[in-house]
Amino acid sequence: MRMNDEDSKKNLIFDVILKWVVDIILVVVFALFIINYYGESAVVSGNSMNPIVENEEMVLLDQLSYELKEPKRFDVIAYVSRSGDVSIKRIIGLPGETVQIIDNTIYIDGEEIEDKYFDGKFESGYVDEAIVIGDNEYFVMGDNRNVSEDSRFEYVGNISKDDILGKIWFVCYPFNKLRML
Repeated sequence: MRMNDEDSKKNLIFDVILKWVVDIILVVVFALFIINYYGESAVVSGNSMNPIVENEEMVLLDQLSYELKEPKRFDVIAYVSRSGDVSIKRIIGLPGETVQIIDNTIYIDGEEIEDKYFDGKFESGYVDEAIVIGDNEYFVMGDNRNVSEDSRFEYVGNISKDDILGKIWFVCYPFNKLRML
């Protein structure tokens, strides 16, 4: 049986509409995925991470990475502090490691680590004595060490993995400072 021109035209219109509907559904699903796993944002409060991120900049968080793999040394993360605020710091020590700071030098398991994020003198806090990081905990520090309240101080302490909101990956505001981290 041969289709006439009118049936052929109807099929073509149906195919175009179906393609549009499928494309729209795919875009919506992709957008929801991005929003749920990469769309979380935080506003930087303070200068503890200068110069990598500055006060009042808005950053985007990657929440999916830490569902698939463990945080790594030197990742910049956002986490919920004991006071309930969102803080942004750099991971220095990993679960099970021993951290100690002697004369402005950070030691992990007795080995000096290369500290390319701060050059100068800073307070060692209670970490002038070796501390062992617990399972599921991380030792974090701000890059601007002289103004950072971080794991060196007992009132901050180590950060639980459960309190980590995500890895910072993009500065999205102000628009003249957009950049990947």
